Amino acid sequence: MELEEKAGQVLCLGWQGATDAEAQTVNPHARALVEELGAGGIVLLRRNIGPLPRCRETLTELQALSRAPLFIAVDQEGGLVNRFGAPFPTFPGNMALGAVQPPEEAEALAYRQSQWVAEALRGVGVNWNFAPVVDVNNNPDNPVIGIRSFGETPERVGRLGAASVRGTQESGVLACAKHFPGHGDTAVDSHLALPTVPHSRQRMETVELVPFRAVIAAGVGAIMTSHVLFPALDPDRPATLSPAVLTGLLREELGYEGLVISDCLEMEAIASTVGTVQGAVETLRAGADMALICHSLSRQREAKAALIAAVQSGYLPLSRLDEAVERIQIARRRFILPPAFPAEQTVATRTGSLLEQRIARRAITLVRSAEAGLPHLTSDSRLAVLSAHRCLLELAARLATEAKTAVPGMTITPFPMPPDFPNEIVQKTLESVRNEASVVLVATAPNSGTGSPLNRQAQAELVQALAERFGSRLLVVALREPYDLRHYPAAANCLCIYGPYAPNLAALAEALFGKIPLSGKLPVTVSDR
Repeated sequence: MELEEKAGQVLCLGWQGATDAEAQTVNPHARALVEELGAGGIVLLRRNIGPLPRCRETLTELQALSRAPLFIAVDQEGGLVNRFGAPFPTFPGNMALGAVQPPEEAEALAYRQSQWVAEALRGVGVNWNFAPVVDVNNNPDNPVIGIRSFGETPERVGRLGAASVRGTQESGVLACAKHFPGHGDTAVDSHLALPTVPHSRQRMETVELVPFRAVIAAGVGAIMTSHVLFPALDPDRPATLSPAVLTGLLREELGYEGLVISDCLEMEAIASTVGTVQGAVETLRAGADMALICHSLSRQREAKAALIAAVQSGYLPLSRLDEAVERIQIARRRFILPPAFPAEQTVATRTGSLLEQRIARRAITLVRSAEAGLPHLTSDSRLAVLSAHRCLLELAARLATEAKTAVPGMTITPFPMPPDFPNEIVQKTLESVRNEASVVLVATAPNSGTGSPLNRQAQAELVQALAERFGSRLLVVALREPYDLRHYPAAANCLCIYGPYAPNLAALAEALFGKIPLSGKLPVTVSDR
C-alpha cells in the first residue's frame, strides 16, 4: 500500500445526513469515507439505521465501493446501548446478566445472547460489534457505565465478558472489549470531560485488569481504549493516547496481539484537550491500530492528512503504521473474508424475544423486604403506580394485564409525575393516593427517559412521604441502576429490574403477582446514603 492508503485503513469513521433518512443511505458523506478517505472501517450510529432491508442495501453498496473489505461496526451492547431497534430484541443488558443466579446460568445466557446478536448483525451486514463492556462498575456515581457493566466483582465480570466474546466470535463477528484499562470507577462522563482514576497499579491489577485478562485469554479480537487518565500508569496522558498504557501495559505486559481501536476521538475528553485531529496521530503513536471518528467529515479529512504528515515528518514511525495495518489485515482475514454476511437476511425475533424474557425474569432482584416478600395483592387491593419515567403507562398496562388473571377485581391507577416534581402536583398526588390507594408502587430511575432533567431530591422526598403513610404496603422499583435505591432508606420493599424495557417491565408484572420467583442477586453493593 501507498502511505495515503495506509492512513485511510487505520480510520474507522461514521457519517451524517441532513435528516435521518438521508443518513440511512450512501449519501455524499458516506461515499467520501470510502472513496475519498479509503477508510478501513465504518461505524453505524442510530441515525444510520432504518428498516433492515434498507440498511443491508446501504452496507452492501458501501462494501462494493471500497477497495478492501470494510469493517462495519456498531454498538449493540443490549440494555442502554442498542443502535438497532425492533425487530431486534432489546435484551436487558449486562447488569441484568450479572444478577442471574447461579453464575453458570448467567454465563450460558451471556453466550446465547451474544451469539444471537452476532447472527442477527451478520444478517444485516455488520461484522464488528463494539461489545462487551467489561468495565468493573464499583463507583455508584458512574454516569456513563452503570448497568452497561456486568457488576462490581472483577472475576464475575471477566467470566461473563469472556462468554460474550466467545458467543460473538464463534458466530462470525469480531468482538470488542471496552474500555481499556477500565471506565467503571469514574464519576465523570468522558463524553463531556476527562475522568481520572487515581488508584495504584497494584489495585488496578486486582480490579480493572482482571476482566481484560479474561477476555484476552478468551481470544477477543479487538479492544477499545478509554479516554481516562490513570496517573499510576501515565500521569500526563489518558489511556487512549498513552504508549505506557497501550504498548507497555496492553501489548507487552498483558501480551495482547489483537486489534486496538480508540473510543471516539470527538468525545470531549480528547476533543477539548489535545483535539480530535491530533488525537488520531497520538493514539496510533501510542499503540492503537484504528482511530474512531464518528461525526465530522472535516475532522475526518484533517485526521487523515495529519497521519500522513506525521509519518512524513518522522513523528509517527512508518513501522508503527505498518504494524497497525498488518493487524487490521489479520482481523479482516479472520472476520470479513469469506463474505461479511449470509446470502439471506434473517432476524429470528421470536427466539430472541424468548431469550430476552428469560434473562429479564431471572435477573429481577428483591433488594429489601419488610415481610420476606412483596406487598400482598388481593381482589380488594387498590394499587397506585407513580413514576416520572416515560415507561409508566406501559408498566401500568402490563400490571393490569397480569391482574386480570391473577387477582381479578383489583384496581390499578397510574399517577404520572412531571420530572421536576413541582410541589403543588406532588401534594395533590399525595392526597389522592392517600385517599384512594391501599398499596403503592413507585418506579424510579436516575432520569425520566424523556431528556427533561429529573429532580431526584424531590423524588426522594415523595418516596419518604409515601413510606410514612403506607409502610410495608409501599414498593419502590429501581427501573435501572440498583444504586438508585440508596436514596430511599425508608422504603420497606425494594426491587431492581435493571432496565425500563419491555421484557423487564413484563418480568416485574409477573413477579408482583407471584408468577415468577425473585431469584436475582445484586451484582453491586447498594448502601443507604
